[in-house]
Amino acid sequence: MPAQFSICMVSDDFLPAATGVGVHLNLIAPELVRRGCEVAVITSRRKGEPEVEQWRGVTIHRTYSVKVYGFYQALPSLAAVRRILERCRPDLVHHHYAGLMMLRVCRLAEVLGLPQVSTYHFSADVLTQQFPLRLFRSLIRSQMVSCNNRFDLVIAPSQKLADQLAAAGVRTPIRYISNPVVFDDIGSFVPAQRPPGLTVLYAGRLGPEKNVSFLLQGFAKLLMQVPECVLWIAGGGPEEGALRGLSAQLGIRDRVTFLGHLDRPTLACCYAACDVFVLPSLLETQGMVAMEAMWFAKPIIVTSAIVSAHELVEDGVSGYIVGPDSPAELASRLAILAADSDRRQAMGRAGRERARAFGLEGVVDSLLTAYSLVMEGRALGKRAL
Repeated sequence: MPAQFSICMVSDDFLPAATGVGVHLNLIAPELVRRGCEVAVITSRRKGEPEVEQWRGVTIHRTYSVKVYGFYQALPSLAAVRRILERCRPDLVHHHYAGLMMLRVCRLAEVLGLPQVSTYHFSADVLTQQFPLRLFRSLIRSQMVSCNNRFDLVIAPSQKLADQLAAAGVRTPIRYISNPVVFDDIGSFVPAQRPPGLTVLYAGRLGPEKNVSFLLQGFAKLLMQVPECVLWIAGGGPEEGALRGLSAQLGIRDRVTFLGHLDRPTLACCYAACDVFVLPSLLETQGMVAMEAMWFAKPIIVTSAIVSAHELVEDGVSGYIVGPDSPAELASRLAILAADSDRRQAMGRAGRERARAFGLEGVVDSLLTAYSLVMEGRALGKRAL
């Protein structure tokens, strides 16, 4: 039985979760508490939120924040970080979000002699989507490598990503631990538009790195072959207006439903009701939404640009992997699925079997083992193995 720990999680996004990182923490933090750990989370603070609150046994510390490009970024002072760490007295600090708060917590944790772990949820390319930030992409990328080399352990949610991080210069030991998938509460909502043809679902942020315009273009080509299909787009973001405009321009507006940001039970309904899930992203470390669709026994289509594409999908068995710039290829794969319900069901079963590896208990077991290795390494005066 792994030892119990006092853990301080650091993430700009937590509750309410606005990103996959927030969802990840919403799942693992209460489970760690259930296993006997003490868990505190340092996160951003929105207007009207308390500085400290309890949620499912987790102590949440909220700090001064600003909203940048639609997301809250925590900007705590060093004094505020010190007060929180001295109050929590953690055995270990676990970073989940790259930003200024991570740098400040990292600095104070080093001063206090605390072991530190980081989960590499997203890359510098994701952080620098907006034009002003793109100018600093190389600098931010090098800073992220430098910061990760100050930690005791780096966790990668994809084995291929772990290999890429090592090649990029991360010398800290790297361990692969998957993101978890859990759905305990399934609501009763189903979008009204549910035709006899294929129902395609996308869920996630509507940002340029998600490549949703490619999905719209592929779906438009599908409708030329199979008219009785619909596309559900769940999520919000800076690209929503442009994507709505593109759907009108392509002449498919009446076949595309923008659902907005959905809570977990409502999103679960959409997973259960769709026929196929498409993740068209250009940048993903693992793709939690694709994993969630697999959990619901749905065939999935991902692009080859996703670092974990071949870890998620066995091409032709649990879904398809397509090029990120070939709408015709995407339409072709969707048309195959539209014409063959037996194939969809077989792929869904294969995906569901693959998704068993993403269960919460196994992921947290791996996480506690990693924490034990870090603590043992510190006791021996070296890093985790």
